[in-house]
Amino acid sequence: MNDRLCFEVHDNKGYFVFPDTWFGPLLGEFEEVLDAYDTDEISETSYINKLRHLAQREPDFIDIHAHLAYAFLEQNAPRKALNAALKGLAAGNRLIPESFSGEIIWMHPENRPYLRALYAAILANVHLQRHQDAVMLTDKILAYNPEDNQGARWLLGSELLRTGDHERAFSVLKKHADEFSPYWYELGLLHFLNGELVKAATAFRRGFAANTYIAEMLCGNLHPFPLAVWHNYSAGPDTAEDYYTTYSPLWGQYPEALLFVNWLYNHSSVLHERAEIIKCAEMLMQEDDFEIYESILRQQEKLRERIDETLSEKIVQKCRNMNGEYVWPWILPFSAAGRKHSGIQHQ
Repeated sequence: MNDRLCFEVHDNKGYFVFPDTWFGPLLGEFEEVLDAYDTDEISETSYINKLRHLAQREPDFIDIHAHLAYAFLEQNAPRKALNAALKGLAAGNRLIPESFSGEIIWMHPENRPYLRALYAAILANVHLQRHQDAVMLTDKILAYNPEDNQGARWLLGSELLRTGDHERAFSVLKKHADEFSPYWYELGLLHFLNGELVKAATAFRRGFAANTYIAEMLCGNLHPFPLAVWHNYSAGPDTAEDYYTTYSPLWGQYPEALLFVNWLYNHSSVLHERAEIIKCAEMLMQEDDFEIYESILRQQEKLRERIDETLSEKIVQKCRNMNGEYVWPWILPFSAAGRKHSGIQHQ
């Protein structure tokens, strides 16, 4: 009888195998604790204490450590979360052969506790701003599980940007921006830091179309009210809040980038562009006819596809004030000449 956690390799794919003894009281007790917490029958403190007790009884039960890690992340205690996740990973890592270079896929249910612990370790490092460690672990989880059921790819670009690996960050951000709205803002920031202002404007405009709440928060409205519009999974205020809370420190180092976003977000031409897309989202919120709904979605997608560098090239131009000085328009309100409401000419 198998009485210990095992790791088997078949066709260069790794599979954790639970011991037979787990399919009894221990697993049942673990699931009871999870159910009790999910239904608010026990407090968070009681939940953590019960998980700790189970972990002491069976240290190799990786999922206990993973759930502890997520509980600590909910408490905004990333160091505790990292310690819990690493305990779970240690239980799995010592079983994985050093020579193993294959996949550990999510599709196999008994691999999921290990992948959950690995993802929890990534999140903990993200919140601790240990960006190099986060990148290393994200590369690892994507190699093990290329399908990326947990969405680690949506952290990698931002973490790479904060390690200073701009070339690789650009590649990841560009690849996944269409599926994850914050990446348009990250891509815009990267272009801005590289002095590519037209490309930055285009990326930000696509970001405005994908998630308006991120722009609101970057412009100082830290608690934007939800709009009465249809949102996809990454277009809502929750995504914006998570992004801003996690990644705003880098923005704070570049105040001119924030001025640029504020100017662009409120530019009349961009307001018109945004309004057309928001109109579609308003219609989607109220439409129940499937064919009409699909037609509106197609129209909205066409509007997004029209966002290119044409408008960006037109509006990203220096302005000449009455003193004969050429100033970027996002700087103009803060210049002495700008405050005097002097005449403006575009260069």
